[in-house]
Amino acid sequence: MREVARLRDTEHGAERIQRLYGDVLMMRIVLSMIGVSCMLLAAWATDRPLVMITALAMNALGMVLYGIQGTSESLLAGHERLDLTAGAKVLYQLTFVILGGLALWFGLGYYGLIGATLIAITLLTTVCWFAVMRIGVSPLRGFVQNWPTLLRASIPFGIIGFTLGLSYKFDSVLLNIFRGDAETGYYNAAYNLVFSTAILSNVINTALYPSLTRQAAIAPQTLPPIYARALGYLLIMALPIAVGASVLAEQIVPFLFTEAYLPAIPALKIVIWAVPLMFVSEFLGYVVLIAGQERRVARAVLISTGLNVALNLLLVPLIGFLAAAVMTVVTELVLVAQYGWMLRPEFRGLDWGRILVRPLLAAALMGAVAFALYDVPLLLNVSLSGLVYVILLMLFGVIGIAEWRFVRDMRRGAAVPEQEGASL
Repeated sequence: MREVARLRDTEHGAERIQRLYGDVLMMRIVLSMIGVSCMLLAAWATDRPLVMITALAMNALGMVLYGIQGTSESLLAGHERLDLTAGAKVLYQLTFVILGGLALWFGLGYYGLIGATLIAITLLTTVCWFAVMRIGVSPLRGFVQNWPTLLRASIPFGIIGFTLGLSYKFDSVLLNIFRGDAETGYYNAAYNLVFSTAILSNVINTALYPSLTRQAAIAPQTLPPIYARALGYLLIMALPIAVGASVLAEQIVPFLFTEAYLPAIPALKIVIWAVPLMFVSEFLGYVVLIAGQERRVARAVLISTGLNVALNLLLVPLIGFLAAAVMTVVTELVLVAQYGWMLRPEFRGLDWGRILVRPLLAAALMGAVAFALYDVPLLLNVSLSGLVYVILLMLFGVIGIAEWRFVRDMRRGAAVPEQEGASL
């Protein structure tokens, strides 16, 4: 995605993109086939039931199709055509829900669901493939001699993906082993709320990444004010979530779950503070990636994940899910600190009062209002408190006409002028 965004405006960029597309496409198909072969061999060697081996064999086609679809989706994202990939994914979900529902209705069971998945994946892959053709890109014949270079370049991204997955799941696995199903359920109830809100950050950062990468290639001097503006918006969204959930946790948990999940309340009050840190860490990680420093990102994630694993191993068996909640926040804090140190030249001189201090003050005052309205029904309380927060942001000069213009330009796909970006 990054390389496509960089190459789009360069001489011979179109041809280089098509060759890269062909190389990555063939590599992913070959690697998916190797992965499938290893899984089937492992299933056979460990005497898995025939029904499981058959299911793995059926899903093998899905892995190959995902290799094609994933490559095409990345290319579309590099061309900033997220509208095409989003439409394809909506079609995929609708197809699976309809066909999967019919499979269950007619009693087709496990294999029926796998068949529904394969049909949906095939449709998704086909749509993405023709969308790539629609923007005028077709894969040129790749060269096997390029594959070792591409594989070496992919290692930091593999480390990032693996270690992030480990840090996100390790605490839950450890809780289940040492503390049982109940504490695991309480913790996951709170933790899943964090990841539900993190979708907002992921959507924004995914949309910004190719645009900022392209901007870095053609006008890098304009990036610091744009970074400041984007970082400010992420904090504007994340801080009220953390403050509001902390204040209203006693109402949120039984509202979303049941009274049986009341022990999850203290975990939610703690782990919800990972939300602003996750918003920031994901964005800063993308900023480092834009600069081509993925090895530094991999090292930072390795350090934070190593700390997470070590302290969870030490504390979770003794203290339980509250220790896991604290460690989730600490892990994100360590990651943000590392990114902040890496990016200190780019962020030197930014108006942190406007980016962080004033939104945090507005969120704190909003929390006081929410606490004062504690006896008001939850949804009404959230609405009134949110309105107070927006008013405070305007009074404190955090948002104004320039922000509406920025959102308008973002929707139009226009680059943000340097003078506008400098206002935040």
